[in-house]
Amino acid sequence: MEEIFDTIRINITTFWDYIRNVLDIIIVSFILYWAYSFLSHTRAIQLLKGIIVIAIVALLSNMLRLDTLNWLITNLTTYLVILIIILFQPELRRLITQFGQKNWLSGTEVNNEPFQLDELVNALVAMAEIKIGALIVIERNTGLRSYIESGVSIDAIISEELIRTIFYPNTFLHDGAIIIQEGRISAAACYLPLSDSRQLKKYHGARHRAALGIAEETDALVLVSSEETGNISIMVNGKIYPKIKVSDIKNIILYFMNPKTAYEDKYPV
Repeated sequence: MEEIFDTIRINITTFWDYIRNVLDIIIVSFILYWAYSFLSHTRAIQLLKGIIVIAIVALLSNMLRLDTLNWLITNLTTYLVILIIILFQPELRRLITQFGQKNWLSGTEVNNEPFQLDELVNALVAMAEIKIGALIVIERNTGLRSYIESGVSIDAIISEELIRTIFYPNTFLHDGAIIIQEGRISAAACYLPLSDSRQLKKYHGARHRAALGIAEETDALVLVSSEETGNISIMVNGKIYPKIKVSDIKNIILYFMNPKTAYEDKYPV
């Protein structure tokens, strides 16, 4: 009888060890997936990709017994962790905060909002004609969540009237940029990083510097209307396309929103 109980006890222990290992893997996988989903909407995703590359190199160097490379990676890893904490403190703070605030029982809604390109172009052209300054950022692959959170949440469909109202002089939201995400205007009055690129001329103001700044740090497509000249410029892939003709605006946007041509060095004239 005692042997039977011992056998049952061993089977229960083995079964529990199996369940515990499976549960451990599921929890860790969920945390990693959730963290990646969050970081994919921030500028930290590029850093994450770099860390993965370093990890692969470290694994290969360890397998091939490359002692010097192993020593270099081991010593740099300590400083890399400190650097990540310092540079990405806002993202890490939001990550922890959102983890505590998230409603885990709610479902995830998928936004299939059509992109109202004509409304966007009509608004930009109309504002340029009467020299109203505007700064419009269209998210592509790099998430812009950190910049969206710096502004005022709107979450509205793209419409000419709304865009023109936002940028009308002396309104509360006319300063800063509007950010378009998944076919909707996510936020207005957003703060963007300023560029000091030599592409910028002396007559370019803060609006153009912010437009090029976000185009350098992310892969966003940025539209600018100048309140001084009424010219329309497009910033994308870290480059400026100044004085865009009205007839070309829609084609340029479609060209750089197309996955096949999104990262071409130059728009074909």
